[in-house]
Amino acid sequence: GNDFEVIDDTANQDDASITVSVDMHADEQYANVTIIGIDLDAGQEYKFDWTVHDFIPLPPVVLMENDHIWVEGNDGVETYILNFHDLPDTSNACITVVFSAGGTELETVSNVCWASASIADEDGDGVYDKNDLCENTPSGSVVQADGCSDSDGDGFDSNYEIDCNSDPNDIASIPSDLDNDGICDAQDEDIDGDGYLNLDETLAGTDPLDGLNFPANRLPTCALYYSLEVDGIPTTFEGDAVIPALSGVSAQVGIGSITPSVITIPAGSYYMTAHCIDLDGDDITLTVNDITIGPIAGEVSAGALIVIGESVNETIDVTISWTDGSDTLIATVTVNLESDSTTSPLPGFGIALGITSILLAGLATRRKNSN
Repeated sequence: GNDFEVIDDTANQDDASITVSVDMHADEQYANVTIIGIDLDAGQEYKFDWTVHDFIPLPPVVLMENDHIWVEGNDGVETYILNFHDLPDTSNACITVVFSAGGTELETVSNVCWASASIADEDGDGVYDKNDLCENTPSGSVVQADGCSDSDGDGFDSNYEIDCNSDPNDIASIPSDLDNDGICDAQDEDIDGDGYLNLDETLAGTDPLDGLNFPANRLPTCALYYSLEVDGIPTTFEGDAVIPALSGVSAQVGIGSITPSVITIPAGSYYMTAHCIDLDGDDITLTVNDITIGPIAGEVSAGALIVIGESVNETIDVTISWTDGSDTLIATVTVNLESDSTTSPLPGFGIALGITSILLAGLATRRKNSN
């Protein structure tokens, strides 16, 4: 029999309930399921959530699911009929219906089951609805095994051929697919499958039809900015950079071979921020000292707060590395204190020099394919 689970009544729904029944179409071997809500309150929003499982495999497999939401009128009854003419074959299809009002679950009905072996063919194309991907094929159309039309019998749906610029009435004319990715060339944004969009290859002067001819990888370009702490963390990078283009060495060469860039600043507290942009739209990972941000597509920023007391005669090195996943560069910037600085010592710092990590991040649209 049917299993019913009744949830505690809500204030205005003591009488609302549902029935669930199955009506078999013996001639075409499929079921209609009728759900009826009764004793409903006018103006109340109700919902049927239903799921059909195939209970032959273990664990059961979901075959179909959906919901039905409505606001009740004045008759107090709602009848909802589900037609399962296209349900996959199973000897034990079971529906579960969850009935709720205003977001509160009122009742669950389960264990309403039937055997389904549907031979329904609503568009009359000779392909059962359960296998038909084109349910409204015009009568008399030549179709493939999936129920979609194929006027010339070349194995490609006629509408697909039209979209792909081949002739649906010529068996010798079929959609081209250079990289065999299942997307015809007329609709493929990366025809040769080299990971670069056709438009980007055209702009770069490479051949979008040759998978071995593609733009050389462009590393992110990075600039270094600094600003007084009192001015806040920089969120835009429209002003002049203290180092407009950081010069780095490859990770293979190693940090020991780096000739640091040098900047000199008065005593005080500064945000030192590296800002990198990748013109290829690649994911960038940026590290400043021991702080890493990314990967983030196209544009990323990271930085540190540097505090220098007036009597400090030492220097501090800031190490910056950036990668687009293909190549990595490392740079070092040496920050010196101006010897003639007249800035008053910051309270509480004395001769101390410290770094506090500050994380910043930016996001740009990735243009290059991720495959």
